[in-house]
Amino acid sequence: MADAPTTAAPSVKALNALVERAFGPPTGTSRAKQLRWVAGELRTALERGALGPTAAGSFALLFAPDTLAAYLKAAERGLLRRKPTARPGQASPASMRVREDCLRILGARAGITVTLPDRTPPRVELRPVVAARPRSILLGHLEHSARPGRSESHSRILAIIGTVLDTGCRAGELCALRTDDVDLRRGTIRLTRLPQHRNPHTKPATETVTLSRPTRAAMRHWLTVRSHLVARDTTRPVGPGNETTDALWVSIAPSGQPRPGLPLHFRGLARAYARAIHDLNTEMAAEPGWHPLPQRMEQLRRAIALEPADPDGTILRRTRTPAGDPEAGAPGV
Repeated sequence: MADAPTTAAPSVKALNALVERAFGPPTGTSRAKQLRWVAGELRTALERGALGPTAAGSFALLFAPDTLAAYLKAAERGLLRRKPTARPGQASPASMRVREDCLRILGARAGITVTLPDRTPPRVELRPVVAARPRSILLGHLEHSARPGRSESHSRILAIIGTVLDTGCRAGELCALRTDDVDLRRGTIRLTRLPQHRNPHTKPATETVTLSRPTRAAMRHWLTVRSHLVARDTTRPVGPGNETTDALWVSIAPSGQPRPGLPLHFRGLARAYARAIHDLNTEMAAEPGWHPLPQRMEQLRRAIALEPADPDGTILRRTRTPAGDPEAGAPGV
């Protein structure tokens, strides 16, 4: 059936005017595009009869709870694409969260309280974990390699990989680490677990994790290397009072920058990790029991950080290496 034109509907006119007003500050370019996209889907839902006929009467009726529930259901089933297909496919959880955020923004701009249906989060499919043997080999390699004479970039990546193995932290959580988060005397590291899945009610949680013996050795050597990279004045003793930054991970030879020792951000960390993993897989290829590690840090984190869910599928727990027990272990910019 052909789509019924709705451009003259009062609710559509009000929606179009509201979207144009919402494009001003503080709305960013990306969010503005998302608002326009959601408004277009609402118009398409009206045209295709996915919403009740009363939804065309006014903006308040268009944003009524049952109307928005019908819109989200149609969007989740992939029925609102401009070019329908025989098998539309399911919308991703991320796109559904964007739709809900945009509906709340538009409702707030119109002075309407938006009520959205509760949606059951999709079940997380766990990836196979890294086997104990290659994890043990890698931890032993870290302890053996964390010694004087190694290159600066090699020292840094060994400490990074050891931290990921012990904590299962994400790249963003790694970048947020500072030197005072590391306590080598106690052999611990303090992490701020960042909220995931765009849940506005989840607050960052601070957690202290015990580092394994190989990771402590790698971290100790990296902190020595780092202290020289971040020194403001090379004629003065290295230490906290003579540092350009307190970031734990810093650059070795930044492109286009006059000096090393700058805080390492997400892209630089990802590039350094990918290069190091490629070299490590090549170096360890002949080792009995070795299986190549994934090229992306997030894939390694997921592979070592999750164990099977509880029977009801609601709880995921991290697994870690007990300090000093490699056999039980979690697996230049």
